[in-house]
Amino acid sequence: GREGKFVTSRQLRDRLMREMLKDVSLRVEEGESTDSFRVAGRGEMHISILIETMRREGYEFSVSTPKVLYKEIVGVNCEPIERLLIDVPEESMGAVMEKMGTRKGELVQVTPQGIRMRLEYLIPARGLLGYRNEFLTDTRGEGIMNSVFDSYQPFKGEITRRQSGSLVSFETGEAVGY
Repeated sequence: GREGKFVTSRQLRDRLMREMLKDVSLRVEEGESTDSFRVAGRGEMHISILIETMRREGYEFSVSTPKVLYKEIVGVNCEPIERLLIDVPEESMGAVMEKMGTRKGELVQVTPQGIRMRLEYLIPARGLLGYRNEFLTDTRGEGIMNSVFDSYQPFKGEITRRQSGSLVSFETGEAVGY
């Protein structure tokens, strides 16, 4: 909070309102407190471009974890489903398929493309949040991933976010794996 030129909620509100005038797919609402805002856009990339642009302009703010917007259809809570196309080397296919399974991805089609494989999935949009870096690691930077909105379907269940990590014991100061 010491490097930015614009640090007040009033300045942030004005900038977001100006952005809404030129970006028709952006939605901004007041949050629970006077200094928070709920910003909705067309995906991770859309919001991250806005965040980076504002940061470069000198705005100082913090951002919470992104969340998908659910829709109630005929009394059923539904979530956005993405059609995901993945092009990976054959040796990376197992790691990618395992991660897609834990993120509630449903394999639709597998097509060999020479020494590469093309995988097509239907996956909840929330399953893709934060996956791109993991994907690049699993494929050693050789994978290509592209998604597009497919439909709204009933909620698929909880997605486990962290498989491993560390816990620090304050009594002894030693790290414990879990």
